[in-house]
Amino acid sequence: MRPTTKNILMLLVLVLVGVNMRPLLTSVGPLLPLLRDASGMNFALASLLTALPVAAMGVMALAGGWLSRRLNAHHLVALSLVTIAAGALLRERAPHSAILLSSALIGGIGIGLIQATLPGVIKRLFSRSTPAVMGLWSAALMGGGGLGAALTPWLAQRSKVWYHALAWWALPAILALIGWMVIGRSAVQSPDNALPGPAVRLHISPRAWMLGLYFGLINGGYTSLIAWLPPYYMQLGSSPQSSGSLLALLTLGQTAGALLMPMLARHRDRRTLLLVSLAMQLVGFCGFIWLPQQLPVGWALIGGVGLGGTFPLSLVLALDHTPHAPLAARLVAFMQGIGFIIAGASPYLSGFLRSLTGDYRADWMFHAACVVGLMLLTLRFAPSRFPSGWQTSPPAGNR
Repeated sequence: MRPTTKNILMLLVLVLVGVNMRPLLTSVGPLLPLLRDASGMNFALASLLTALPVAAMGVMALAGGWLSRRLNAHHLVALSLVTIAAGALLRERAPHSAILLSSALIGGIGIGLIQATLPGVIKRLFSRSTPAVMGLWSAALMGGGGLGAALTPWLAQRSKVWYHALAWWALPAILALIGWMVIGRSAVQSPDNALPGPAVRLHISPRAWMLGLYFGLINGGYTSLIAWLPPYYMQLGSSPQSSGSLLALLTLGQTAGALLMPMLARHRDRRTLLLVSLAMQLVGFCGFIWLPQQLPVGWALIGGVGLGGTFPLSLVLALDHTPHAPLAARLVAFMQGIGFIIAGASPYLSGFLRSLTGDYRADWMFHAACVVGLMLLTLRFAPSRFPSGWQTSPPAGNR
């Protein structure tokens, strides 16, 4: 097989794997009123359906280094896809709160393992085109979220029992598993002759923690929107289908942003594109706050492009900090670990604010303020400020 053909097939498999990263989260929002009525969940408990898997993503990302020393990337991704499929299939049973929360936790574990593993694989296999491939994978991730939001109400209407629609999302995970087993083995297990990177203790690095905070606040806005945007518009009088479609439009914008912004990232300084993406997020949140019914499609698309652009750019920003693939993989895993734990608290905070105020606008205001803070933090990510010790291996005596 020619290398170009192998790369194309690997890209297709990466897209298929990426599609499975968000339906577990986005399929819940459009059916949330039905789920709450059937399970008796209050708003705070229902928020855990999004918060639990996101927090699990963070924990598994932090555990990724320990697991990677015992399982190679091929086995980790395969195991993760099995776990995602199992989490979705568990929702085939009656919508009791314990079952729903267990499925969210199980699926989140699988998603977290993949998200901690694949950025390092992408940097190693596509070192000359890392931003573009990261953008493609992120676009597939966002697109999968859109499919989960748009198709789940449609599946619910055509299923014998409405909650069976949630279990259908095991099918793409099974298809991705087949593709990964066939194509991923030779690509991921190919010899890696890269020199080991510097021995950096990330848990005591201020820069690593700053990246984790940055990633967490960026994704906190996303996790709140996928949990509460459909209920917000249903409260304003929209139907479950149209509210789910609005979330699908948000993820359509994310897909476009995830593809477009990394393609424009031709310079090592990513701050301009990050600031543009964050400004679009701010416009979206302000629209949801003050003019939610005047131009909902516009706010969803603009905010979605901003959310979609910042996700791959923040991953590329972390990878830019070092040319050493092993250290880059560790840094991205640490950043995602801290970040997703922060982002996992966001839907719970949103549910608490909703219970406290009776509305979702307080949450959108909170995230708009976070975006302003993120824009200020972005200014600190000049390449000249990257830790110099991460660029070259230190002497043996300092390791």
